Amino acid sequence: MRRPRDPDCPTVTKTFPTGRGFHPNYLAFSGTYQCNLTCRHCCVPIEWTDRLSIPVATRFLKDAAAWGIEVIGFTGGEPFLYPEFLLALTAEAAQQRLRFDKIMTNGVWFENEESLTSLLTKLREAGFTGKLGLSVDKFHGRHTHRLAVFCRTARSIFHRDNIISISYASPSPRDGLARVQELADALGAVIDWSPLLQRFLMVSPEFTITLNWNHLAPVERAEKLGGSWGGIWFEEDYCEGPGQALIVTPRGEVKPCCGFASDLDQLTIGNIYSDSLQQIIDRARRHPYVGRLFRDGLTAFRDEILARAPQALPGATSNHCFFCWYILTRGLVPGLPGGGGQVGNWTGTRTNIADELISLGLPAPRRPS
Repeated sequence: MRRPRDPDCPTVTKTFPTGRGFHPNYLAFSGTYQCNLTCRHCCVPIEWTDRLSIPVATRFLKDAAAWGIEVIGFTGGEPFLYPEFLLALTAEAAQQRLRFDKIMTNGVWFENEESLTSLLTKLREAGFTGKLGLSVDKFHGRHTHRLAVFCRTARSIFHRDNIISISYASPSPRDGLARVQELADALGAVIDWSPLLQRFLMVSPEFTITLNWNHLAPVERAEKLGGSWGGIWFEEDYCEGPGQALIVTPRGEVKPCCGFASDLDQLTIGNIYSDSLQQIIDRARRHPYVGRLFRDGLTAFRDEILARAPQALPGATSNHCFFCWYILTRGLVPGLPGGGGQVGNWTGTRTNIADELISLGLPAPRRPS
């Protein structure tokens, strides 16, 4: 899903080369694909059992810090299902004096309050100073009591009223708040709109929680939901929201964004098992899609497709990530194959707009023993 820049993410101040282009300032690790939930809108292949090597990820983190990356986050799958990875990389990030963004979690992975308290305490002691980003919406099911336990336990351990952040997926910012409201009631909190932040806040004497809206994209398992061709075109942002990032998957693959399309093979710009950080960045800048995307924007691809094959696009969409995913899986980008995701069943061969036949789902590099 699309994860726009929000006030929970630390602001990065850094001097970049002049002009637009791929200049990543954010690193996120997905240590495992696996999850304790099976959300019907999820684009992550949670059935895959790969786990990212801790030594390899640690080396890459050090390289990223030396290069100038300043912010780190964790995603999944469910990050807390691979706690040794989460704790080890947190400790190294703290040692490298990186700033922490979020650990994205469903908040209901724990067996009991004792195990929850134990792991969150270890996380605090490892040096984590970011936020715990809960996903709370109808797609994640009704788990109000366990979410409330998670929030109160985290508040008690980290001694911060803003330790929790909430993300919700829906067609618009004011939709899809039913599950969030249930949690607010359980926590004795109220929800109100912040004109300053341009988003909702959940506030109580114990909590100050920012609600971050994710523009739901009907892709992968959520394809059947439909509704993204709404007749209005997206506003160009050169993917400065979810992009300018290095997202490392459990297979070591590196993607340039954390949006809904980010698990597609067409967006792979390298692998930390075999490539240096500089090689990955250089490859991204030369990539037929990634390089152009950050230089010229999504509108460049849209205009090119409309001029060449207007019938290839069913309409206009305001959802950046849906458009990105659609044109990549349908082979509408010159130099790249179509397929991938549920459309291509993750592997196989697909032709692109230029009738080039290219394999998807190549085997991951051999892991170090």
